[in-house]
Amino acid sequence: MEIRGLAFLPILFTTWSLLGLCAAITITFTLSHSKSLYISATGAEFPESVVFTVVFMVTSFLGAGVVSVQYRFMILHSEPSEKRNIICQKILYAMGWLACIANAVTGVCSTKINSIAHSIGAGTGFFFFAVYNLSQAICLYEKSFSSRHVCHIRFASTLVTIVALLIFDLGLTMNRLCNNDHCKEIFSMIGMVGEWMGFVGLLIFPMMYYTDFQHLSLMLSREGVSIILRQKTQDPENPQ
Repeated sequence: MEIRGLAFLPILFTTWSLLGLCAAITITFTLSHSKSLYISATGAEFPESVVFTVVFMVTSFLGAGVVSVQYRFMILHSEPSEKRNIICQKILYAMGWLACIANAVTGVCSTKINSIAHSIGAGTGFFFFAVYNLSQAICLYEKSFSSRHVCHIRFASTLVTIVALLIFDLGLTMNRLCNNDHCKEIFSMIGMVGEWMGFVGLLIFPMMYYTDFQHLSLMLSREGVSIILRQKTQDPENPQ
């Protein structure tokens, strides 16, 4: 059995993450559990904390799927002689999985359960995803089936994520150092803007895999499950 085109995976990842988080925020504000628009605030109280955990866990699994399919695409779209590129993709593959694991920790450990574990998970996941996306965006200028325009959008989304990470860190740091309430409110707002900018950047990036994933097929057989690139038959990891 062959499933032609895997573009549904990044679309599902983005749609699920966005709608799930919107649902958690809606419940939070409806029940007046928080006036803060920080994403972490939606997972502090019951029942939205359950939605928050489920959303982040499913997002982590879908993210791991996107990372795995992207890894296979880059490997299958490489020549056996491109050893440096293959090694680079192995490192990025591991980094992508670490980011997904950190994302899962963020969902399980809310700020109310364990604020330290939540902060470490969120910070680590944010950083690894930013580095992973930037690295893949650079590699895909050469490997992607997408147009140059799409590659530019993909790269721009990674820059948005990195700038957002810096703004987020600046806002939180200054908020902790500032003693004035008005000052704290301003830097809290800056940190919140940075968090949402980063979130949007992380959601836009996977959507840019659409064209590339359309060239992949999922093969189901008695021997197992495999991913193939329809334009190419040779696998650099298993050369014939």
